[in-house]
Parts: sequence; C-alpha cells; structure tokens
Amino acid sequence: MSKPALVFDPVTAIGFIGQTVLVELRWDDDNEMLWRCYHVVGVVLPVPGVFEEGYFLTMPFDGSEDLPVEVYFDSINTLRVVRDRHATGKVLDRLPLPPLFQGHAKEGECSHA
Repeated sequence: MSKPALVFDPVTAIGFIGQTVLVELRWDDDNEMLWRCYHVVGVVLPVPGVFEEGYFLTMPFDGSEDLPVEVYFDSINTLRVVRDRHATGKVLDRLPLPPLFQGHAKEGECSHA
C-alpha cells in the first residue's frame, strides 16, 4: 500500500524556493520509487476550478537540463532540504542500486559511476 502524496500549503511550498532538495518520487501506476536532487526555482500553486495540480519548478542538481523541470506535488513521496552539500551522497550511498549499476570491475579495469 503506497503512502499518500504530500500536501503543500502555499506558505510551505513557497518556502522551498531557493532550496536544494532530495526528492523521492512515485507514481500511482508504478511501484518503484525514484530519488532525485533538485534546486527549487519556483512553484505553481493549484487554484481550485482553474488549475488543480500544483508543482515545483526545479533544476536538476547535476545540471542536465537547461530549463526548469516540473515536479508535481502529487508525485512526491518524500522531500528533504539538503543543508549539507555532502548529505545527498550520504543518503544516496545507502539506497539499493538497480542490478544494472551493480557491476564489478574485472582486474585491471576501472569502475566509474
């Protein structure tokens, strides 16, 4: 049974602007969780009867996008502000990696993430 999505009131959502966050994403039709690190650069608040879905405008921490990416409130399972620049690596080191990334280097080979 999946945990309900987080609910963001306007003051809380706006308070994340300018923060670096570690986000656990999930979708109703997928049991797999996805962890991502973003810089929150904006927020679009839901307006009942006009626009029902709120979301954060984010820039991926790794700089992989030139324009902000939408992270909808209803897909966020967990959201944590990163205060220590090494915290993201500490948390991600504890997460189980998919088999695709768990290869072992053979003797004489280098293994890079």
